[in-house]
Amino acid sequence: MDFKNSDEFIKKYTIISLQRAKLFKWVTFFVCFFSFFLDLILSKDGTIDLLYRQVLIFVHLIGLVLSLVYVILYRVLEKSQKYRFSSITKAVVISDVFLTLLAGAILSINSQRFTGNIDAYIMVVFVVAMVAPMYPKWVLGVYAIIHTFFLTALSFYYQNNTVFIKQANATSIVLVALVVFMMFYKYHIKHFLNEERLKEDKGTFLKLFEINPFPLIICNFQDGKIRYANRRALLFYDIKKEQLADLNHKDIYKNESDVNIIGELLKTNKAVNNYIVEQKTFSGAVKRLIVNYELIDYFGEQSILMGVADIAEIKRIEQELTMHANVDCLTSVFNRRSGMELVKKKYERAKQEKSGFTLCFIDIDNLKTVNDKFGHLEGDSFIIEVCKVIKEEIRSKGFIFRYGGDEFMILFDSDEEAEINSVCRRIAQRFEALNKSNFKPYLINASIGTFSYKPEMDLSLEQIIEIVDRDMYHNKRKKQAKESAIKVFR
Repeated sequence: MDFKNSDEFIKKYTIISLQRAKLFKWVTFFVCFFSFFLDLILSKDGTIDLLYRQVLIFVHLIGLVLSLVYVILYRVLEKSQKYRFSSITKAVVISDVFLTLLAGAILSINSQRFTGNIDAYIMVVFVVAMVAPMYPKWVLGVYAIIHTFFLTALSFYYQNNTVFIKQANATSIVLVALVVFMMFYKYHIKHFLNEERLKEDKGTFLKLFEINPFPLIICNFQDGKIRYANRRALLFYDIKKEQLADLNHKDIYKNESDVNIIGELLKTNKAVNNYIVEQKTFSGAVKRLIVNYELIDYFGEQSILMGVADIAEIKRIEQELTMHANVDCLTSVFNRRSGMELVKKKYERAKQEKSGFTLCFIDIDNLKTVNDKFGHLEGDSFIIEVCKVIKEEIRSKGFIFRYGGDEFMILFDSDEEAEINSVCRRIAQRFEALNKSNFKPYLINASIGTFSYKPEMDLSLEQIIEIVDRDMYHNKRKKQAKESAIKVFR
């Protein structure tokens, strides 16, 4: 009994013991009743030994009464939650085994005296070994006690050579019966462990089934009955869990012809991938889907595993992924990769069309100081506020992207320097207005460099970026020099 879930094994086979024993007692009752009726007829026959007849009547009568008593006990124990798995049940079962074997032994000793056979004992020994599925140590002990009694009684009552032969034969039969009992017992354990492993495998399978991000359905290949659907499938098709037992997978298809086509493909290929089909939910919505099918063995049943992906949902996810790949997560503007791609395309188009454009390079002032003094969360807030001001001022005239940690670039389609300078002045004025209102406990500002590319210029994109970068740093140094001069003057 030293294995996982041995308590569950005991509970399961205790119930089986009660069921088997109750059935066996009913059989015993009717056998004893019929035998008792025969005994009464034989009691009038004076040629039959009186003691032999009396023993038969006594044993069959006791068997008749005890059979009814045990049937009632087994029925009560089956229904009792309190005593079903207690030592009382064990005592009842073992006592039944003991009395049954004892009755068989007494009948055979009695028969040996009159008819010379011990068939009753041999039959009971085998029947009990096959019926009793539990308590091996106790059953073996009971067999040992009863068989010792049987051998002793034979030696005591009958002093002849044939008795030794019958004792040897009876002992061999008992040993065979015990081997059979132990084989059945080990089979029960093996069967139980296989069931437990199957439950664990099924539990693991269903867990994996449930955590899958897509709707999954398992249906029987022959009759189409839905055997299982994960939570996402229930939500996707608007199905309640209690409805599953009555549903057929045909119910979710808009056109039943698709079901026949899929069935034929599965018979041939065992799998169908990326099948585009229209299905309907139980709320009446029709959806165009990509479905993958696979023939599987679902715990002994040939079944169809169906994985569903909504085409509209796939497109939405693709758009989200594209956005996350192209957008800076902090500021919600384009990131460097996507921004530079647009700048390169604009540069190539400007060369072909002989047109111009303007690049602005923006570097946030004193971000490191803000991070050191107020923390990185406030530094992020600083970046977001600067970016918000810039986006509001450039509007549809250009687009902004994050070039680095505190660096941004703006691409304008126009190469009109006066227009671009006007936008830059408005940005600076917005920063000044925020600082005057004490919006933050530090100054909000940024240094801006600009360069307008003209069609006649023979410059590479790298040279343009270098020029606008130098212009930004030139303006930053001028601003720093001016601020230092003001401090000295004060």
